[in-house]
Amino acid sequence: MTSDATAEQLRKELEDIDGEIAELRRLSGDAESRRGQDSDTSEGYREPEELATELTGIAENEAILDTLQQRRERVEAQLKALS
Repeated sequence: MTSDATAEQLRKELEDIDGEIAELRRLSGDAESRRGQDSDTSEGYREPEELATELTGIAENEAILDTLQQRRERVEAQLKALS
């Protein structure tokens, strides 16, 4: 966003960021619950590569969530500065 962003634009951006955060949290929760279900199966064994890929995906989602949270805080501060 440019420094000339209006309060309405900033509110819209916050809404978009909140939507992205909610979706990533939902996806992360789904992945975590699948991991729990997989360990409860009678097979119990998973290929190391499969597990590593899943864990990497979870870590990447967490990093993206951190970035979105920081972005949200910056936009929120800009919005407060306009008030």
